[in-house]
Amino acid sequence: MKQIIDINSWNRKEHFYFFSKLDDPFWGITTTVDFTKIYLLSKELEKPFFLYSIHFLLKCINDIDAFKLRIEGENVVKYDKINISPTIGREDGTFGFAFFEYSTDFNIFMQNAEKEINRVKNSTGLSFSENTGRKDLIRYSALPWFAFSDMKHADSIRTGDSVPKISTGKLIQEKKKYTLPISISAHHGLTDGRDAALLIQKMIDAQSLL
Repeated sequence: MKQIIDINSWNRKEHFYFFSKLDDPFWGITTTVDFTKIYLLSKELEKPFFLYSIHFLLKCINDIDAFKLRIEGENVVKYDKINISPTIGREDGTFGFAFFEYSTDFNIFMQNAEKEINRVKNSTGLSFSENTGRKDLIRYSALPWFAFSDMKHADSIRTGDSVPKISTGKLIQEKKKYTLPISISAHHGLTDGRDAALLIQKMIDAQSLL
């Protein structure tokens, strides 16, 4: 489900039209976020950190309205629920695109995600499906081999793409603390750095409630 935003009465009207005219309307930030509680819980519950952390990330994203906005033709729409399309690596060194539907129930989410992982690992090429091209999602890549302090995302600037992209790096352990590098890229006509700050703070605050 989605609703059309009335651009004329939207407080971001000028921002939207200004940034949408730029050759590259995407902005991006890279930082680290404390994921200690998520890491420890995934181990305690014997759940894969990859899926447990993605589910947590999606839960936080779905609490931030700006990350639920998309451009569709001449309209700006807000989706009720945001899912995720992660890249899944294969043993031959290639990867394909998967689609994980968000559910507040982690076990349901994990069950569906594991089916998608199996689909991609047993396919070739980019493994597009009817769902990987949807707009009610976040494009996501995990880079567990190294930490990073900056990152450039591939963007479809001239095609009108407005789907945010998030990547995470290698989990960094410092004594009893685990931090995760995270890169966020989004359309400036829909989101600002403040929205990224809200998402990061949501990830911090939500862990304190677990």
